[in-house]
Amino acid sequence: MSEVEKPAGGRFDGALDSVWQVGAGWAEWASGVLFDWEEKGSSAWLRRVWGLLLTGGGGLLWAYILNWGRINFLYSDWAEGMGHRLAFLQNAVRTGQLPLNMPDPSALRNITDRYLSIPDTIISPQVLLLKFLDPGPFVVVNTLLLYALGAWGLWRLGRRFRWSPVTFTFVFLIFNFNGHITDHIVVGHIHWAGYFLLPWFVLLILQAIESVPGWRWTFKVDLLLLLLFLQGAFHLFVMALVFMGLLGLARRRLFAPMFKAGLFAGLVCAVRILPPALEAGKFDSAFLSGFDSAFQLLTSTLDLRLAVQSEIFRNTPLNPLGWWELDHYIGLIGLLFVGVLGVGLWLRDQGGAVRYTALILPTLAMSVLSIGRIYEPINRLGIPLLSSQRVSSRFFIFALLFLLVLAGIHLQRLIAAGKVSHVARMGLLGGLLILVNDLWQHEKLWRVAHLPDMFNARDVNLSLAYVANHPDLPYATALIAGALVSLLALGFLGWMAYRERRGGMPTGSHE
Repeated sequence: MSEVEKPAGGRFDGALDSVWQVGAGWAEWASGVLFDWEEKGSSAWLRRVWGLLLTGGGGLLWAYILNWGRINFLYSDWAEGMGHRLAFLQNAVRTGQLPLNMPDPSALRNITDRYLSIPDTIISPQVLLLKFLDPGPFVVVNTLLLYALGAWGLWRLGRRFRWSPVTFTFVFLIFNFNGHITDHIVVGHIHWAGYFLLPWFVLLILQAIESVPGWRWTFKVDLLLLLLFLQGAFHLFVMALVFMGLLGLARRRLFAPMFKAGLFAGLVCAVRILPPALEAGKFDSAFLSGFDSAFQLLTSTLDLRLAVQSEIFRNTPLNPLGWWELDHYIGLIGLLFVGVLGVGLWLRDQGGAVRYTALILPTLAMSVLSIGRIYEPINRLGIPLLSSQRVSSRFFIFALLFLLVLAGIHLQRLIAAGKVSHVARMGLLGGLLILVNDLWQHEKLWRVAHLPDMFNARDVNLSLAYVANHPDLPYATALIAGALVSLLALGFLGWMAYRERRGGMPTGSHE
């Protein structure tokens, strides 16, 4: 090489080194933004922007799943009662009448014409939107409102446990777009949208484990359970009580707080419990089934079935349930995320001030009760609320949600401890892309537009759903008494929470 060429080569190598250093610096910065937590600075700002974009994109996906409100009420549970119930509520709102009695009991399981005597009917404040919205668009708006509350709850969990954007995205996607919630809402279980409130339940339960739950905690959890019940999410309400009961059995110091919260939940929700009590003995509470086996429980998170009759109806002597009652699809990456981080690392205890070992019994028990006919003896005991659960596969969603949050907690602990290498971070990003793909495949199949492929059409006339109130003294008495008990219980809890706040609340880990 000539003397003239050497300086040129040196300059070129120096430029490459500079580009490499700049690129490495940007890569390091991007890695920090994606995987690390910062309270302030540009990383915190970008994390908030990403959270808003993720929430907005998820909302659009739910609108897509619900066909932008163009819902055909001729199929599945939309035809069996949900469409009529929405039309009835719309008539009540637009005519200024109380939604007390329907013209006939056909939309209320042929049990009664008393709308509020069916525990899974919706009576939440947002039904007032039916004055301006038809039933189809209302379903979308109602779902998105609850979805937004759920996203807020997940954001609160993320702040509490210092989740990075990558960790938050894993939890967010699996929570909002798993097969359980998608299938239930698509087939017409619109009251199941109360599911989106469950991040707040998880947050309150973890707070109870971390500290001493007092009256303020009791007030918050019972207010949440009331809100859940008002959405018509009766089954989720009962399962939440079961989870709390199991948690009380798992830790002696938590028994009294869980018992107190459960007792006051009954009082706070008396306005929704007393009217159905009038129909005691009329409800079909005969046990149906759970998962065929533990293996089916596992494969329900991986089995991507076509939304056609031949795939979703596979009645066998073991199980009469449609696939929407069994589907918990989260894909292979989702299962690895929950299984490795939510179960494996949790049981190995990867450090942290609180290990949440009190959750082992509730999550394990909810999983076991969801299998086969294990829950049937409890169903047959005739215990109020507990005997109402006919489909035990639903219990598994509570175990899955707590394990999902624990997975997020443990992943972020590993990242904060410097135990996630750059190669592992690239692997997590790749896994996240695969998770997005897999969930998207499921959402393309399970959406309202495909209802005609899954179910046979029925004869439905929503114009026949209108308010037909009539004198009914027992019903009116139950409603008034229930409302009075609910108000008194809420007032008492609010007063005790206020007094406790004025006097200070004990905190500290007890795990």
